[in-house]
Amino acid sequence: MNRFRLKNLPLSRQILILFMLLTSVLGIGVGIVFPLAVKQYLVNNTYQLLEQEFYTLSDHISFNEHNELLPVPAAAPYFLQVLLSRYQYSFDMIVYSADGVPLGSRITERISYKDEAALYRLASSYNRGQVQHGTLERGGEDYLFVSKLMDYHGFPYYLVLFSKERELNQIGALLTRQFLLIFVVLLASSWLLAVWFSRYLSKPLRSLDESCQKIAKRQFDTPLTLDREDEIGQLARSFESMKHQLKDHDESQRRFVQNISHELKTPIMAIQGYTQGLLEGVFQGPQAEKGLQIIMQESKRLEKVVGQLLYLTKIESVSEMMQMGRVDLTELFHLLEQRLSVLNPEIAWDMALPDHLILEGDGEQLSTAFVNILENQLRYAESRLAVTASEGQDKAVITIANDGPPIEEALLPHLFQRFRKGKSGKHGLGLAIARAVFEAHGGSISVRNEPDGPSFTITLPLKR
Repeated sequence: MNRFRLKNLPLSRQILILFMLLTSVLGIGVGIVFPLAVKQYLVNNTYQLLEQEFYTLSDHISFNEHNELLPVPAAAPYFLQVLLSRYQYSFDMIVYSADGVPLGSRITERISYKDEAALYRLASSYNRGQVQHGTLERGGEDYLFVSKLMDYHGFPYYLVLFSKERELNQIGALLTRQFLLIFVVLLASSWLLAVWFSRYLSKPLRSLDESCQKIAKRQFDTPLTLDREDEIGQLARSFESMKHQLKDHDESQRRFVQNISHELKTPIMAIQGYTQGLLEGVFQGPQAEKGLQIIMQESKRLEKVVGQLLYLTKIESVSEMMQMGRVDLTELFHLLEQRLSVLNPEIAWDMALPDHLILEGDGEQLSTAFVNILENQLRYAESRLAVTASEGQDKAVITIANDGPPIEEALLPHLFQRFRKGKSGKHGLGLAIARAVFEAHGGSISVRNEPDGPSFTITLPLKR
């Protein structure tokens, strides 16, 4: 049985589960830490309030001639009374003589004699020079207190202010309940937002999946439109671009099959026709010799087409088998000029090349590619062929132009595809082979119509 894996779930569910786990862990952590933090905060502030109350009450402590405590007014600020009234929070006070005899008190809830004695023992056990903070831990009731040994006209006494920790716990519990209630509401709201957000993110991905399924069925006409500028939108645009490229490739393959069928069918039919005529004795004497010449010409034409197809397939599929070496393009173009200028002696060659333009490449394949382009240019040029080259930014840029008629605008985007050719073209494979060679070297080729005629631009890296 396959083990459960989060990555096997839909993306929307993964986002939802991860968000819920994160918020649950956060909620558990807050539920544990918050009550402790509130308790500590209340304890610290209680000591501060007790100390403030201590100094306020100490100014109102007085005794009669029998050392009996006179009534002490309530000195807590009004706003503090209002703030603490709903929490049933109070400060209690006991005054002891130096030997521990209670002299008087102001207590909202009576405490036991043992607790009174214990408070004195703790208060008297501290340093007598400053206000001391302490805690009296009892089984039934714990107290937080502040105390100090005071002096009233030579009469020493202990002033002890204390508060029951039970009241702090009640305040902490109330604050914790209020906080957790708010936190639960926020958590539930965030989970609802997480559900919406997970669906918001996964919806365009489902659209991409549906488009992918359609492309797998060769249905390229359904547009994919996502009005987004984020990474998903960029993915959708890249996906749409890929779909158009696949569509163009599919159409190119279909045209390729049609064109190659036509290119191969014509010489095969000619060979079959003249062979049948020779076998049946239709052609005799000079006609028979002419038929054999036609058979030889068509077989050579067929061989050339098949050879170019094999060469093109090899370049496109096994470019890593190229024999890389040092190639001087300046020297290469001078050799090609000597070799090809005899094809059309009326065309003037205008060469603007640096003394040396050296790059890493397969010299034989580059020579084949440039021959195909130059032959194409010589076929259409009227009087001039211009070759310029330059070096810059680790690449070589070569421009080959002629002064012939412009290329049909409809043909320009498809000129380097297989069997795409102009009116005077031969097989439509030469430029496709040139593009494959340049791309195998990490370069590119483009063509545009200039005012003087068509211009081919080739870019090749100087180093692989």
